[in-house]
Amino acid sequence: MRITYVLPRPELSGGNKVAIQHAHLLARRGHGVSLLGEGPPPDWIRLDLPYHDYAEAAPGPGEQDLVIATFWPTLEVARALGLGPVAHFCQGYEGDLAHLRPRLPEIEAAYALPVPALTVSPHLSDFLRQRFGRLSRVVPPPVDPVFRPARRLRPRRAPWVAIPGIFEAEVKGVEVALRAVRLLRRRGVRARVLRFATLPLSPAERDLLEPERYLRGARPAEVARALRACDLLFLASREGEGFGLPVLEAMASKVPVVASRIPSTAWFAAGGAALVPEGDPEAFAAAAERLLRDAGLWRRARRAGRRAARRFAGPKIGEELERAVEWARGEALRGA
Repeated sequence: MRITYVLPRPELSGGNKVAIQHAHLLARRGHGVSLLGEGPPPDWIRLDLPYHDYAEAAPGPGEQDLVIATFWPTLEVARALGLGPVAHFCQGYEGDLAHLRPRLPEIEAAYALPVPALTVSPHLSDFLRQRFGRLSRVVPPPVDPVFRPARRLRPRRAPWVAIPGIFEAEVKGVEVALRAVRLLRRRGVRARVLRFATLPLSPAERDLLEPERYLRGARPAEVARALRACDLLFLASREGEGFGLPVLEAMASKVPVVASRIPSTAWFAAGGAALVPEGDPEAFAAAAERLLRDAGLWRRARRAGRRAARRFAGPKIGEELERAVEWARGEALRGA
């Protein structure tokens, strides 16, 4: 099939990364895949696919068997391009994001469009069906092969705790994770913090807890190297989190994880991560302390996470994606 993904601005983000990963998986299975983005091609990820900047000129891929929109504004872009039937790759409902609430009517109108969807987790499929009457298929992210383990026998005496996400984004729950680190330190665990995010360190975050290391806009390979050297990852995301990609990447790296028990993590990380109540720094700190003070438990958590991550190997996800794309094309043509 000839397939085009329509991206927003192709800046560094988990959503853009997963869409580009999916595009590459389809290309490896023999499909003709291209990318359309609003702006020049990304320089933070390797592209082995044709790329067209739809902000500068008319798109060049020609007629397609399926056009896959991504972030909500690209739904209207994909339809307006007129290149072929349209599907929607949903990695999270943007209407729940605080900074987008002023645009909620536009988001709702985009989601009401009668197009089939691909989602990264079952709870998003359930949401689309119940809220908008839309059909979908689940295709999660694949493990990025740059995330791989280092040989370790025990956590450090002064362990490194990785905390991903933008502090100002409520859905990421970074404040909860930082408060959990403060509790750990009060209990005598000399935790050091590695933060990675796409925005600079803010005064509000620094006032709460200044990290020992802050990676801003780091490329995936740099994040992978830094994460391999960590002893634990906190993901304190709230229920609006579509998937929780750092959890998968940490599990693939054999870095034990403490994460919020929310629909997305409960689906893919149960058994591979310690899941605790959302928004509870005490629960995060208690789970982390157990792991960091017990080398045997920590090693078992490493193995459990690695086993859970193997379900998301690229070839397996590629097969699921190919079937889902064929289904989406059929549904889009029936609804045309």
